[in-house]
Amino acid sequence: MNIDETSRSPTAFARLKREHVVVVVIFAAVLLSLMFSSTYYVGLVAVAGVNSIVVLGLAFLLATGQLSLGHAAFLGLGAYASSLMTLKLGVPPLVAIPLATALCAVIGWFLGVLTLGMRGHYLPLATLAYGMAISACFVAEIDLTGGASGLTGIPSLGLWGVSMEARGMATLIWAVVVLVFFAYRRIYRSRVGRVARALKSNSTMASAFGADVARVKTQVFVLSAALGGLAGSLYAYYMQFLSPSSFSLGASVNLLIMTVLGGVAHPLGALLGVMFFNLLELTGQHVIANVLGLPGQVESMVLGAVLIVALLKWPDGLLTWAGITSSYDVAHDVPVATVRDTVREPATLSAKGVTKRFGGLTALCEVDVNVPAHTITGLIGPNGAGKSTLFNVMTGVFPASSGGVTVSGQPLPNKLRKVISCGIARTFQHVQLVQELDVLQNVLIGGYSRGKSGLLAAAIGADRHEEAGMVAEALAALRRVGLLEIANTRISDLPLGSQRLVEIARALMARPSILLLDEPAAGLRSPEKQRLSQLLQSLRDDDGMTVLIVEHDMELVMGCADYLFVLNYGSVLAEGMPHEVQQNSDVIHAYLGAEA
Repeated sequence: MNIDETSRSPTAFARLKREHVVVVVIFAAVLLSLMFSSTYYVGLVAVAGVNSIVVLGLAFLLATGQLSLGHAAFLGLGAYASSLMTLKLGVPPLVAIPLATALCAVIGWFLGVLTLGMRGHYLPLATLAYGMAISACFVAEIDLTGGASGLTGIPSLGLWGVSMEARGMATLIWAVVVLVFFAYRRIYRSRVGRVARALKSNSTMASAFGADVARVKTQVFVLSAALGGLAGSLYAYYMQFLSPSSFSLGASVNLLIMTVLGGVAHPLGALLGVMFFNLLELTGQHVIANVLGLPGQVESMVLGAVLIVALLKWPDGLLTWAGITSSYDVAHDVPVATVRDTVREPATLSAKGVTKRFGGLTALCEVDVNVPAHTITGLIGPNGAGKSTLFNVMTGVFPASSGGVTVSGQPLPNKLRKVISCGIARTFQHVQLVQELDVLQNVLIGGYSRGKSGLLAAAIGADRHEEAGMVAEALAALRRVGLLEIANTRISDLPLGSQRLVEIARALMARPSILLLDEPAAGLRSPEKQRLSQLLQSLRDDDGMTVLIVEHDMELVMGCADYLFVLNYGSVLAEGMPHEVQQNSDVIHAYLGAEA
């Protein structure tokens, strides 16, 4: 099938066109405002640009499952740091801005290391605490920051010895917004960006394909903090006056509202959220205060009500209203890679004396399982027999309480993210795909451990060659499982059976020597099961792959497995060739529920 037939679908084209139209409309409206509006409205546009820079970073942070309730603190740190460098140390503004940005990145790294390991509500509470603490410092340090009265005398930014007036400074701010927007657009669809967005609900899966979860979270947080510092520096040199109230808890809440209102599935959501929020405020001030003559409290009530209605109507933000999703038409003009003619080294997987306890419950007891090279080995048993627990121990998700697992005679790494380097890839009993991404991007996650590009390389487009090769391989993996036609379809639009095939394609993307499949036939129809059986046999015979499959579908297992292990109550009940296991009286009694 020609790649153009799949990637240039009317849906993808329409989505791409909508995105371009919305971007052009926003930036054209900003440009016209900067050219023809009065100084007052230029100031509003400049502040909207500052907020856009912060919200772009905050949106990506939220997309990874990290909620920050004190992000205005970084805005304030950047503003005060750059201003004080200029006022106290005589540092030129053009030098102070990158220094303040770097300072916020360092502080973000420090706070990230301290707090990002927290789970549940503790993380947002921690961000709230340091946000309030930093804001309080701006007020308390009167000699340094001017306290509640504010910091005055900040010089304007100058280029080539000429000070920039308000309109020129606002233009500079929005030039930075444009650069940050397109950098984030690349990051969202990059190697790290895909894995980062998987962390919100699929951190175990991301780690299984080589992601260092703590490191990725910290990188995203540091980048977000640095953008806050950059925005704060630009704000300081535009306003030439700083008040602590601009960086209070209320400011953090407003930034979060803009982020959620716009949506986090695409960087365009940040711009939509900021624009809509500012338009609501401006309209409220004009209509309620000037036209109706009502007090300011009414304005806050109306604004809150409109925001609630908007979020109820579009729970995923204004991106839903605009018809923009996180799916990208990344497959344009990329050829589908041919099947690699690579002979794999023989790879074996063995569990010896594995026992696994969860508190007082023994899920596995002295289990011995050996998966020979270039074979399909089946692991069967009734519900609750311990199959998935053994599967997770053999892939490094759970550590064994006693006993051990070896890969080709070598001990299994003790960190989940390092297991993939042994040539082991897996699927999951409960599908672990990123529902907001399309099929192709989910499959690309499987190649994370083989990639090298990071956030910076993605932001400047230096990862294009690597990405092109990865996309070609991902398309080949999708063709292998029969899903090439739906490469640009959103995962949430697929039935369960197709999602399981996407998981297999993602595992193949990792180029494994050993493939472990946890109930891959669940949700598949009869023709799909037959195709899955043929695929497994092809992986064994043509690719030299070692396969371990946990499955309840006896027809599938008996039709493709070379050897079977039967678990019951956490112990090996029987093992042997499929026809031997079928005739085993203990298996018939325990597994099939018949009399021995």
